[in-house]
Amino acid sequence: MKLKKLLNYNFIIEFRSHLETDFEDKLFVSALRNFCSYTNPLRFNNFAFAMRELLRHVLNRKAPDAKVSECIWFSPKLDDPEKASRGQKLKYCMQAGLQDHLLSQDVRDDIKEYIAQYQDHIETFNSFTHVGEATFGISPQKAYKKLKEIIVTFNQAMEVIQSGKEEVLSFVPDKLADYVEKELLEEIPQSLDELSTHTFIDSVEFDDFQVTDIDESFIYIRGKSTVHVVLQYGSSSDRRKGEGATIGDSFPVYFQCKAKANKPKGAFVIRGEY
Repeated sequence: MKLKKLLNYNFIIEFRSHLETDFEDKLFVSALRNFCSYTNPLRFNNFAFAMRELLRHVLNRKAPDAKVSECIWFSPKLDDPEKASRGQKLKYCMQAGLQDHLLSQDVRDDIKEYIAQYQDHIETFNSFTHVGEATFGISPQKAYKKLKEIIVTFNQAMEVIQSGKEEVLSFVPDKLADYVEKELLEEIPQSLDELSTHTFIDSVEFDDFQVTDIDESFIYIRGKSTVHVVLQYGSSSDRRKGEGATIGDSFPVYFQCKAKANKPKGAFVIRGEY
């Protein structure tokens, strides 16, 4: 099978969608080129080795040691206190800097299960890198079957990481809803002052918000609410004289904010560059 044809297979295309840097893509194509070297009996072993290194690069990109070590839950190793284990990197990919106690026991258990699934995928993956009678000079049909198994395993591993992160992102809003609403209610009056001489908030409908991302430092939030107000034009004395006017109106309020990942309830930030 030629490289050009191989690159058009759906499972190959899916794999490349997980790669974000030129280096990662070039390494993958080079690994496939090794596989397509049909006269070399080590072609499959070379492919598997390059793929193992590629997977290591992808995980390090998703969870750099410098970021993982900043998380409050990080537990350093005695021999290398700034280096994160694979399990810690996987945990960062899913919950970033969130403290464990901010997640329910069910979510924490699911994260552990996701990590175990990923580790199982990696063990399967690593077994292909060893040179032995079972993997040396294997037939083209068997080599292709194993190539597909490796790449599908990688795709499944990436799905495991994404599933864990999505579960965390969907859980956090319920945990922080009261605090987001409180901060929003304190912020809205300042943003509406310019609409009239005096702006009085009648009610606020807190529509929804979502956590868009989490890193080692912050939880990033976006949302929408509707504020119902009374706009007073003229001073209170003007109104007593029958001058000026009051008008009822409502406005959509779109907001973005962030909270510290290690203490979101006690350190909320509405404004900021991110």
